[in-house]
Amino acid sequence: MNSNSKNRNWKRIASVIVLVATAALAVPFLPVAVTDVFAQTEMYGGESDAAATEAPQYDRPVTVEVTRALSRVINRSRAVAGRVEPARTVDIAFQVPGQIISLDVEPGDRIRQGDVIAQLDQADFNLAVDRAQASFDLANSELKRASSLAERGVAADARLEAARAQFAQADVALREARRRLSQTKIVSPFDAMVARTFVEEYVNVTSAAPVARLQDVSEMRIMISLPEELASLARSAPDAFDIVASFPAVPGYTAPLALRSFATDADPTAQTYDVEFAITGDIDPRILPGMTADVRISNASEEDRQQSVIVPVSAVDTTSRTDPSIWVYQESSGQVARRTVRLGLPFDNEIVVLEGLEGDELVVSGGWWRLRDNQTVTVSGL
Repeated sequence: MNSNSKNRNWKRIASVIVLVATAALAVPFLPVAVTDVFAQTEMYGGESDAAATEAPQYDRPVTVEVTRALSRVINRSRAVAGRVEPARTVDIAFQVPGQIISLDVEPGDRIRQGDVIAQLDQADFNLAVDRAQASFDLANSELKRASSLAERGVAADARLEAARAQFAQADVALREARRRLSQTKIVSPFDAMVARTFVEEYVNVTSAAPVARLQDVSEMRIMISLPEELASLARSAPDAFDIVASFPAVPGYTAPLALRSFATDADPTAQTYDVEFAITGDIDPRILPGMTADVRISNASEEDRQQSVIVPVSAVDTTSRTDPSIWVYQESSGQVARRTVRLGLPFDNEIVVLEGLEGDELVVSGGWWRLRDNQTVTVSGL
């Protein structure tokens, strides 16, 4: 009995020791686990706060590519094909129908203002004038008689008013008949060259049917088509270029040109703009409308400025502005500023700056569409 009781006592003591040991071992791990949870909570909370406080930085420096503007002597020009045209071309016609009895011009004739070109048979028109004249004379006599009777109180005022109305109608009919008679003859409205005729003598023509084509050669024009990169420059600064024309059919003759008109409607296929120039100075009589011309466009020469400022074409900012501009980078401040310029002719991948740059400036040649005035930038390309 004693032995069994001792064994049971030792078992109880061993069980208590095991429980105490287990509790002793479990207690240190509890704070560690709780500490880890708190630590993780603080870590995620800190990251959330950092993400919340980090807003987009719009003032961060933008990286752009810069290139130095160069000053050097260049002699570049552009040649385009042109066509000689008269100052105006008119297809002239009769305003009344009839039979042509005389055609007094031939293609190639030079005529003066007022010269007769063609004439219709006037017989019917003369008869119409005589008929209108007779009606006019009768109405005039009736008006005089009615006026005399009205003054003496013999006739009523109504008769006088009717006579006046008939006289007015007769006057209009007579003037109309005379006008139609005058329209049986076509005269030149200006000094011209006859380009061609469309009818022959003794042919019956209707009103408005073309009889002859007249060209006003008092001033000869040259029409050219400019590509869009030159059209914008020629439109904004026509005085910045020297433009001369030569003619394959007239060797040895060169003519300076002056701008007359500029079409702003581009050709939908070639994406070119029609520009019209006038030949200044004496015109060689051998020049004829329809001839081809070789037009050479070059920068206007200046004796006191032999060098030109050259920048890449990619440096020209043409967005949202009437005049082109260039962004200039200041090395001292690290900022950029927009500067309006006047451009010359482009060649290859470069373009001439006529005004706005002195040369040796650093200009933004890439990335200028992201800039604003006095913005700080970082640069590449130096």
